[in-house]
Amino acid sequence: MFRLFNRYFSIRHTFYFAFENVLILLFLLWGTIIGGSWTHLILAPLVCQICLYYSELFPPFPRFSIKKFLLKHLQAMLYASLIVALFYLVIPPPVTDGSMSLWWRLAFLPLLFIGLRLGYQTLNTTYRLDTPILIIGSGTIASVLKDFLTEERSLGYRIFHFQWDLNPSQNSETQLQKLSEFVSREKIKQVIVAMKDRRGQLPVKSLLNLRVQGIQVFEAVSFYERVAGKLCVDWLKPSTLIFSEGFNRINLIRIAKRASDIFFSLVGLFVSIPIFLTVPLLIKMTSKGPVFYRQERVGENGKPFMVMKFRSMRQDAEKVSGPVWATEDDPRVTSLGKMIRLLRIDEIPQMINVLRGEMSFVGPRPERPLFVEQLRENIPYYDLRFTVKPGLTGWAQVKYRYGSTEQDALEKLQYDLYYIKHLSPLFDLTIVLETIRVVLLGKGAR
Repeated sequence: MFRLFNRYFSIRHTFYFAFENVLILLFLLWGTIIGGSWTHLILAPLVCQICLYYSELFPPFPRFSIKKFLLKHLQAMLYASLIVALFYLVIPPPVTDGSMSLWWRLAFLPLLFIGLRLGYQTLNTTYRLDTPILIIGSGTIASVLKDFLTEERSLGYRIFHFQWDLNPSQNSETQLQKLSEFVSREKIKQVIVAMKDRRGQLPVKSLLNLRVQGIQVFEAVSFYERVAGKLCVDWLKPSTLIFSEGFNRINLIRIAKRASDIFFSLVGLFVSIPIFLTVPLLIKMTSKGPVFYRQERVGENGKPFMVMKFRSMRQDAEKVSGPVWATEDDPRVTSLGKMIRLLRIDEIPQMINVLRGEMSFVGPRPERPLFVEQLRENIPYYDLRFTVKPGLTGWAQVKYRYGSTEQDALEKLQYDLYYIKHLSPLFDLTIVLETIRVVLLGKGAR
């Protein structure tokens, strides 16, 4: 794997993605006279990739059934064809000797996309491209990592588990030979050390011998962080955070983040003028109460502030129950509220909080003081999420469903800690792009 924009990507998946696009571009160029119309030529594969991305069909490709695979790709290709056709109607490509050839190639483009990806998925499914890795150790760390990699088959790992013999009477040379033979026989590329207590138990000689042979050796905590995009709180020790890379807070990053917050909030508020003109009227017409809903939340450094939203619940929503998390099909939500929550329209006024400097565009979602007091008592490292400004959207929001329990809060914290550790403006940009996908697919709203 390699890191780009503070996110980790599979080299194999990235290579395939580049190969796919180069092949498609050559397919369109072959025998085609474009007469300088590069815009028209590149538009089709670009729009196809965007539609595939927003249909969750991007590396690592999920391993769907053949029926679902074809259905989702055909749906994405239909959207792409409509967009390209509309563009070509508005701005027709220049008429050249190769125009008809180009049109025929564009017609076959969806079949090429589907064929390439079907072949790649087939290779992945049959393990022919999976990377063999060895997990050394036992206990919770090893089992959690093994279960995660087994469930996330699209990451492309074939898992082997080696239980290191802790019996002191066992000849270490024999163990070393067994491990070396196993690694050689199974063509292991990476070794993951998943021992909770390594003092006096870590097979240093064996691991050193493997490392000098060119085999990558990772600690389970750091490897899990790379592949899962989160920090496992149960495994974290203060020393792990203190001595690890990340947590960069240089002034340049702070200034760039604040500048982008101001710019995007101003642009967002301007673009949202039609929403600010229509949604308040609809709220007034469909339910009693104020248009805007203000609620106290905890911000950076634990400082409270009043978050702003379009009201999506009844005016007396918490009169009887008091402060509670929203649930699926929450009866307190109005009929209009369900729609604006699904489209995330209720969050738009929070751009005013961003403009004021109380929030950022990207960061951990702000929580209510009552819940913060409960969670910080039961969840370790929970206060670390207050070292940055809360956000309109965040890494936890695009990676995990809407949470309504303490366990959900723990899971989201693990993604928030990853974001805080690897914070950067470019990482923020990738989160914003994924947020658009989440909103379009209507995921996680309540």
